[in-house]
Amino acid sequence: MNDLLKKQYQLIIKAREVVFQYLGKDVAEDLTTELPEFNNKSIAYMMTHIANTYVAWVGNFALSAKLDYYEITDGSNVDQLREIFNTVNQLMEQFIFLFSENPHSEVNGYKWPDKFVETDAYSIFTHVITHEFHHKGQSMTMSRLLGYTPLDTDILRF
Repeated sequence: MNDLLKKQYQLIIKAREVVFQYLGKDVAEDLTTELPEFNNKSIAYMMTHIANTYVAWVGNFALSAKLDYYEITDGSNVDQLREIFNTVNQLMEQFIFLFSENPHSEVNGYKWPDKFVETDAYSIFTHVITHEFHHKGQSMTMSRLLGYTPLDTDILRF
């Protein structure tokens, strides 16, 4: 089990790189275009939101860091988004190192000042990656609404 989280996250990184290549090549000029169908959010917003979820659950909750969240303007182009996700990857590397031997280790603490959360490392891992894929799908739909044809960005690509 100790190598599973690492291997699984490597697949996430590869799938994310496909997204970055597509966004950088085809959608770059519309990354910050707000779409009314998505509550006036942009693809850049979605990608930054994904990163902030890793910061919140992995960095600040599971690793007890006190990291600042990214502003939407921090990820207004693909190079900036890649930089943000390089930091996310470093957080995940620390998380996997700490919890890979026993991913069912309890992780408890205050997520919000008034909300005590009891969970385990594997649940946090699962949450952040499924959250990423949910919003990645939304980002691909957003690109379609902007007139682009999204690539296959799943882990198993055909």
